[in-house]
Amino acid sequence: MPKFTDSESYQVIWLTRRLFRALAQKSNENIVDLGITSADRAVIEFLYPDKKFSVPAIAEKFKVSRQHIQVTVNSLLENGLLVTKDNPRHKRSPHISLNAKGREIFSVVLEKDEEAVKSLFSHLSKKDIQITRQSLQSLLNKLT
Repeated sequence: MPKFTDSESYQVIWLTRRLFRALAQKSNENIVDLGITSADRAVIEFLYPDKKFSVPAIAEKFKVSRQHIQVTVNSLLENGLLVTKDNPRHKRSPHISLNAKGREIFSVVLEKDEEAVKSLFSHLSKKDIQITRQSLQSLLNKLT
């Protein structure tokens, strides 16, 4: 009798976890010289190029903890990558957006990402990439 952990479905989940960790490690290697963390990168990406959100809105939209976003936003504000603007809907929760320095740093991140992604996917056909994307999107839709 085959074990559940040997099933194709389980193996997809297991490989996805490993892939997530490997991608996070590679991402960290690509941004370490920019003085930002992977958490910083994620928040900057949420805001790039000209979006504005409150901390609770970022947390809700991207399904992450508000506290984690707040800590990261505070760090990015201290490092001069973000600006705050009054939020007419909530006086204590300002809108956060990138300033010119934040946009510039993320432009560099995107250049580095483009090279890394091209290399990572170089052995796959366009059709295989499309099927993978559709499958992952379907799984995410089922979870959310």
